[in-house]
Amino acid sequence: MITLSMMGVNISIFLLVFIGLAVGMLSGFVGVGGGYLMTPALIILGLPANIAVGTSMAWLVGNSIVGTLRHYQLGNIDTKLGLLIMIGTMCGVEVGVRLLNLTKGTGVSDAIILSALIVMLLVIGTHTFREIRGRKAQLDDIRKSKGKLPPAMRSSSMGRRLQSLNMPPVIHFAKSGVTLSLWVILAIGFLTGTLAGFLGVGGGFVMLPSLIYLIGVPSFMAVGTDMFQIIFSACFGCIRHTMSGNVIILIAFLMLLGSSIGTQFGALITQCVRGIAMRYVLVISIILCVVGSILKLINVMLPVPISWLQEAAVGITFGGMGLVIVIITALYIMAIRYRHGQHVPAWVVSLVAKGD
Repeated sequence: MITLSMMGVNISIFLLVFIGLAVGMLSGFVGVGGGYLMTPALIILGLPANIAVGTSMAWLVGNSIVGTLRHYQLGNIDTKLGLLIMIGTMCGVEVGVRLLNLTKGTGVSDAIILSALIVMLLVIGTHTFREIRGRKAQLDDIRKSKGKLPPAMRSSSMGRRLQSLNMPPVIHFAKSGVTLSLWVILAIGFLTGTLAGFLGVGGGFVMLPSLIYLIGVPSFMAVGTDMFQIIFSACFGCIRHTMSGNVIILIAFLMLLGSSIGTQFGALITQCVRGIAMRYVLVISIILCVVGSILKLINVMLPVPISWLQEAAVGITFGGMGLVIVIITALYIMAIRYRHGQHVPAWVVSLVAKGD
């Protein structure tokens, strides 16, 4: 056990490594930083919200570097797009860190951070779930009619409207195959950066859907590009949170031990499945995170905490992490079996059969 005597919190080394493994695998597979799971997990374990946010941001630095190196080898990064997004992201991080520091010492920082996370995850999760449900039904219909599965979806109707905005400078990104106004890119980066600084997330759970639905980047390219831009926002955020006394480096390092393995494996699997499979896993992880966070939020707001609520929050959060590992591994196995002509369940085909 690691004893944080200054806060009266005991945390198992093995649990921290497990958290890193699960969140790292999800991060490499889906392309999000993983902070939206890491921050509430640390709060549920008993860390104060500002420490959970800062430590999560420190972990993101190492995790994003590991993931980016793997995605670079796979050719999944649009460097030009990532660097431009980073400009807006770093400005937003500064705003987010300042907002978080305002909540320190108020006695309600845990409730504020958890509430903000729950609201944002519900919005993103609901939109993504509605999209993938319709998309999978479409792919299943095509498969049943013996048609060829189409390429990955590029953008939504809102995304096409944003892409049509003629606000100079308008920049073409050859690797991603999109053309977009610089101001749209900076605005998206600023929003995700503010969330990163305030909530201790890489902003990926907003950035990834934005890259896919608004900018029109292919899913596999969005995963790598998002991971790449997180390096810069996480580094800047880590520095600012360290200056504010919000970081415990030892905890971040132990979680990085697990995520350095998980991220590599998750990134490798992106080459074996369709983008819709990545978004399914993202939604499942969001649902589990929201349920665990709501239980913790209720317990935090009660005059006298209830032990079974705390235990339920821990069970759902960390059991959910184990479930994510199982799902991603199962998708990998199904994809390999399908490519070798072996039998897989019919409903899995539209998730693992590459159409482009």
